[in-house]
Amino acid sequence: MKWRTYLIYLVAFLLASCSVQYNLQSHSESIYDVKAENDSTIIAMIAPYKIKIDSLMNDVLCISKVEMTKGRPESLLGNFVCDLCLQQYANLVDICVMNNGGLRSILPKGEITRGDIYKLMPFENELVILELDETSFVGLVDYLISRGGEPFSGMKIEKDFTGHLSADYPSAINFNRGDKIRVLTTDYLANGGDKMWFFKDKEQIKVGIKLRDAIINYCVLQDTITSKLDQRLTTYNEE
Repeated sequence: MKWRTYLIYLVAFLLASCSVQYNLQSHSESIYDVKAENDSTIIAMIAPYKIKIDSLMNDVLCISKVEMTKGRPESLLGNFVCDLCLQQYANLVDICVMNNGGLRSILPKGEITRGDIYKLMPFENELVILELDETSFVGLVDYLISRGGEPFSGMKIEKDFTGHLSADYPSAINFNRGDKIRVLTTDYLANGGDKMWFFKDKEQIKVGIKLRDAIINYCVLQDTITSKLDQRLTTYNEE
């Protein structure tokens, strides 16, 4: 039995169930060994919650037509997550940028459960909106190329044979007149996580939802989900 998985689910369940706010006055720390699969103490502790957790996490949200995995320069999984986020907040943002490191599991072909989404996104990362000027946006494009690709949506990037970079983003944006491009990302990345320096020190507008919940909300509304590769990041080697 995978006690680590159950403990993750248990913490998530308890956090979601708590509605009362408390102020921490003091705390103490203890270390418990939970490696033993037949530890009666652990079994007794988890047993009252196991049925509820199993019911919640085994809830089927939708059906996936394909298995989705992450990768570079683009991937079915990265495109899926960024596209659904951009679709839900298209009236507020121009592009969406995430990172491969934040996607912790695949989405299988077939039934997608709530537990699958928790495995994919076990963190409490929240969605935020940032505005980038031309200099910061160029830094973002350079970063995506230098990394060999990270998940993004809402634009296409190309590096030609000479090394010249071009980005096809919403045509309404004109950096020459001082426009800024609105980016949907997570608070972790907005604070410079994964070396995304171009996001740091920018004003963050909180969307008010965790990335995991945005994925769940999208899946709940779909009978089936899918994804595709569309060459949104293309590089050509010098001849």
